[in-house]
Amino acid sequence: MTDDPSYKWKVLLVTGSGIYMSTLSNGIVNVALPVLTREFDASLVLAQWVVLSYILCITGLLLPAGRLADMVGRKEVFLGGFVVFAAGAALCGLAPSLHWLIAARVLQGIGGALVQANSGALVTQAFPATERGRALGMIGSSVSTGLLSGPMIGGLVTAYWGWRWAFFVIVLVSAIVTPAGWRLLRRSQVNPNQRFDVAGAGLFIVAVGSLMLGLNQGPLSGWTAPMTLALFGLSVASMVAFIVAERRVAQPTVDLQLFKNRGFSAAVGAGFLSFLAISNTVLLMPFYFQYVLRLPPDQAGVLLAAQPLTMMLLSPVSGWLSDHVGPRLMTAVGLTLEVLGLGSLALMSVDENPLWAAARLMVMGVGLAVFNSPNSSAMYGAVPQSRHGLVGGFQALTRNLGQSIGQTTAGVLWSVGTLAAASMAVGVTAAGGTAAASATQATQASPEAMMAGFRLAFGWATAVAVAALLVSLIARPREDRATLEAGAQLNRLGRSA
Repeated sequence: MTDDPSYKWKVLLVTGSGIYMSTLSNGIVNVALPVLTREFDASLVLAQWVVLSYILCITGLLLPAGRLADMVGRKEVFLGGFVVFAAGAALCGLAPSLHWLIAARVLQGIGGALVQANSGALVTQAFPATERGRALGMIGSSVSTGLLSGPMIGGLVTAYWGWRWAFFVIVLVSAIVTPAGWRLLRRSQVNPNQRFDVAGAGLFIVAVGSLMLGLNQGPLSGWTAPMTLALFGLSVASMVAFIVAERRVAQPTVDLQLFKNRGFSAAVGAGFLSFLAISNTVLLMPFYFQYVLRLPPDQAGVLLAAQPLTMMLLSPVSGWLSDHVGPRLMTAVGLTLEVLGLGSLALMSVDENPLWAAARLMVMGVGLAVFNSPNSSAMYGAVPQSRHGLVGGFQALTRNLGQSIGQTTAGVLWSVGTLAAASMAVGVTAAGGTAAASATQATQASPEAMMAGFRLAFGWATAVAVAALLVSLIARPREDRATLEAGAQLNRLGRSA
């Protein structure tokens, strides 16, 4: 039976909508958070759980969600995630208290994990191997579009209709997309004999959740505080137990044998290091524009859009090129641009032309666009289609973990560098205190002292990007046109079977 040639574009439309709504939600919540804090008369420490609860839930559930999809079907899990995500958004909009809102965000996190873990797998299943990079590039554009438009849409809706309608908009879109997705998407092949690894999934969630909590508590309570150390200890112990359990169970949540595949391991490692490096720009560049260059928030927001806008425009082109020249060359070029972009950010000055600073972010955007789509394509291409749900979980997990750890590290390095420069300027040694107090002191330092913090943080990020480049060049196997054509042939045979 001949495939409908338009089917792949229908899949791309549905999955792109899911990814867009997931990233849009983050932007909406970030903009609405100050309003929520005032309305519920809550402290920032409590209000930040509106964001943290979602991140914790979605990060911990990504791999189990991918595994579940491989067992029961990607279409069902993806669209089920859309419904859960919309239900969580509806409860957010109806929240009578901040605690209710936090619980609803947990529900949204469950739905977001089901969506994010399976969107890439649905796309790679629908597109032939020779078009995989192009399709994943378009998915990357959906992510960038959500990051770009989320704060703007969230700000407008919150300002004119109230923050509750920012969540109801998500419900409205989901009510349209979910029935359309159920009609358009085809069922994927499943193995009814598979079993869900409950112990492995639970240990993984505890390991990731305690790590994220520890990273959140470190800046607030101090990195040597008993609670922080206990969370990190629990994370390490749970991860060790998880690895032991996965080696013994017949059908594990994570098949550790995948890491014996050089292509898969290189893509996961390079992707994690890349996100670890670029997260510095997300956290620190708003401070640079507003605290050092003294720009108002609206101008800073326009300049910060340079990076996601560039990624949105170039990601499909990058994916198309990777289909023709292979991911190895494209990822090396992208990471080289990322190194150059981060290195240039480490050389910024207190009297920098704001447009030149935005141009440096555009270099970063080009590098990320050139790297992300081919790297994702290589990750999917390294494993059988029966494991694509798990690969989708890994892809989203490397992004979330890299960004979370990277932003926390960037904040600590910036504070340390800024306070050290400020104390040297007055000829005293920086006094001790909590990490939260130190961060407050750093934001009150002079622009010259802040620049020392920026140079330290972006210098570290540049070194991490160099490590990602080395992993990609050394560990990633070479591919040739015959390999790409063979993959396309297998895809065609698999769909016609």
